[in-house]
Amino acid sequence: MNVKEYDNHQALIFPASVGDYLSNDHLAHVVDEAVEEINLSAFYRKISSVGNPAYHPALMVKIWFYGYATRTYSSRKIEERLNTDVAFIYLSGMQKPDFRTISDFRKNNLNELRNSFVDILQICHRLGMIQLGNISIDSKVMKASASADRTYTEKELIEEQEELEKAIQKYLEKANQTDEEDDLKYGSDKRGNELPENICDKEQRLKRMKEVVEQLKQARQKIKESGKEKINLTDESAQFQKDKSRKIPGYRAHIAVDFKEQVIVANDVTNKQNDSTYLMTMIDKVLENVNRVEPEKFSKSEPEEPIRIPTDAGYSSSKNLAKLEEEGYRSKVDAYIPDASERNKRGTRRRKIDPRFDKSKFIYNRDDDSVLCPEGKKLHHIAKSIQREVLYDVYGNTTECKKCQHYGICTRSERGRYILISEYQSFIDKMRKKLSTEEGKKIYGTRKITAEPVFGNLSQNLGFREFLLRKLEKVKGEFSLMCSAHNLLKISGYLRKIGISLGEVLNSSRGIPAMNTS
Repeated sequence: MNVKEYDNHQALIFPASVGDYLSNDHLAHVVDEAVEEINLSAFYRKISSVGNPAYHPALMVKIWFYGYATRTYSSRKIEERLNTDVAFIYLSGMQKPDFRTISDFRKNNLNELRNSFVDILQICHRLGMIQLGNISIDSKVMKASASADRTYTEKELIEEQEELEKAIQKYLEKANQTDEEDDLKYGSDKRGNELPENICDKEQRLKRMKEVVEQLKQARQKIKESGKEKINLTDESAQFQKDKSRKIPGYRAHIAVDFKEQVIVANDVTNKQNDSTYLMTMIDKVLENVNRVEPEKFSKSEPEEPIRIPTDAGYSSSKNLAKLEEEGYRSKVDAYIPDASERNKRGTRRRKIDPRFDKSKFIYNRDDDSVLCPEGKKLHHIAKSIQREVLYDVYGNTTECKKCQHYGICTRSERGRYILISEYQSFIDKMRKKLSTEEGKKIYGTRKITAEPVFGNLSQNLGFREFLLRKLEKVKGEFSLMCSAHNLLKISGYLRKIGISLGEVLNSSRGIPAMNTS
């Protein structure tokens, strides 16, 4: 194997080991023992058999995991810590790769680092930190490594390109005029060596201007191919995301978190601007990772209890509810997802509806295909409507509504009150009924104490508020690295509570001692 010899446990005359400088329950020991446990074969396969020996993958993985767990996300900062920080010196075995080598390892091994997330999750499972019975899914808008000022529509790209091309033409005309003046001043036989800096500046400026024009042309082509309205020239994968009262170029980071110890079970990043389009992707990732860490969960002859998965209303869509009732999901997933109308009841509607005339008070009668209003009047089927790719049956009664004593309260429309019933209405009603029970409210309430605190830890305690890498695939890898760091911190805290080292647990056939959590 063409790698440098690596042993960060090599004995010294004094002290016995660099690791002795650290307390027994220090996070660095957890990172060290965890990485020694995971499969690094994918990293080995990428090492060239020629040239200078590469730094050992274990070393590089350890310093990146520890870096993200200690708010050290920059390769330059890690290089600095390798000279000054005992934990980094210990994890590196006193070897000192430069920042470019450290940066290239992360850049070239993002997929491998994403796969290592599951290896860390396996360790959490062996420690008994995850129960896989209640897993909350949540998302957060995170800023891309890009400025909003660098976001353009196709029209703006055209205008910018035309303006820059005119500037290049003017610049060339001015440069030619300057050259003629220089010839008169210094002589036409001079090579210009007398003014190298000025000539260099001209060439570099012109080269840069032409590069920007080419970049604008490529951006125009990409915006046509993608069908997007806008594109960011710094990070073309980023999209404008609504984050409370502001819009920023960014991504939506998704996590699935186990209830017991707030361990992240699955993670992903998307540039989609709506959570509902990504719910099934996240559920698939949860099921995939559960199958990898506990393959017997859904393979027993006796049906296993499905995983309860509460999410917020942003993930709700009638199509998602219908999908969850399909055979492949019904036995494995028990979702708790309030729909958008339930969220509206909490105050997002512009005009509040009198509760006496809420849509839920209108009763559908299957026998004559009509809807009975709270006043006992029938609304008849009058049309079908497709909204956001969902088919609705429309019911109304203009004549009776105009005569009703509650006209102006129930509705102000000249056409009277209309009720739309989705083709997926049965799934919507079933979910509402489940969430209205005491059990449903209790399970849904766990979301706030499961997934939301994890995002709080990532952004507040670990200071990870925006991505450093650019383009979607790299951003996915960076976020997975961050989630691995979170889980390592959870492992460290858990071991500290039970007073045992990770190495002792992993090397013990008896497992961990019973823990009193009362």
